[in-house]
Amino acid sequence: MFMLMDFATALLLTIPLLFLHFKCNYLEHCKRQLFSSIGLLNFLSTYFMISFGDIFWIVLIWQLVFIWPICIAYYLYLYKQDQHSYYYWGLRKKHILWIGTLTIISIFMVFIGMYETNKKIIVFHQQVMQDFEDSTDRQLYLIEHTITPATLLGLSDQIEKVSGGQVRALTLPWRSKVIVTIDNREQKEFTYVRLYDGWKLDGIYRESYTMDVDRSTEND
Repeated sequence: MFMLMDFATALLLTIPLLFLHFKCNYLEHCKRQLFSSIGLLNFLSTYFMISFGDIFWIVLIWQLVFIWPICIAYYLYLYKQDQHSYYYWGLRKKHILWIGTLTIISIFMVFIGMYETNKKIIVFHQQVMQDFEDSTDRQLYLIEHTITPATLLGLSDQIEKVSGGQVRALTLPWRSKVIVTIDNREQKEFTYVRLYDGWKLDGIYRESYTMDVDRSTEND
């Protein structure tokens, strides 16, 4: 499932270069092979970097802040040079249909992968909490099995409540948040990052508390 989800994510991020690849087919002065090579390199680098969840955000920012704006600007430049009534968004209908089909399939694959990964990350989280609870040296366990153990130092005193809390997950291809609700009043968000074909607990970066309504009314 990781392979399909990573493939689809990398393809979605390469869509702007795919537009340029097809547009260059219509223009003799456009360097089609150059954009084909850049597109392939972009796809492969993105595909392999997704599994390094703790640094993939750098690749994502590079794509959205640098690659995408340049591709869009250059595509608009080419679009003004080559306009025809039978074009759709500057491309022939068959190429638009081809890109649109790839995009829809990729989005579908990403959502299916995220749905399946949600179930797996919940099981993995529960196993991590159980191993932490059973550990004879919990501080050493955090140092060896987490990325930012300093954010988890208070977990030891609440591990029984956390293990018995309601769990749900929100997953991206490179990062996942496991939200644990304790007694319907307290929430802890555990962040996990991709590490090759598995996950590693990063830390707790957000905690929230909800006052009991009945109790607050009595105090008034």
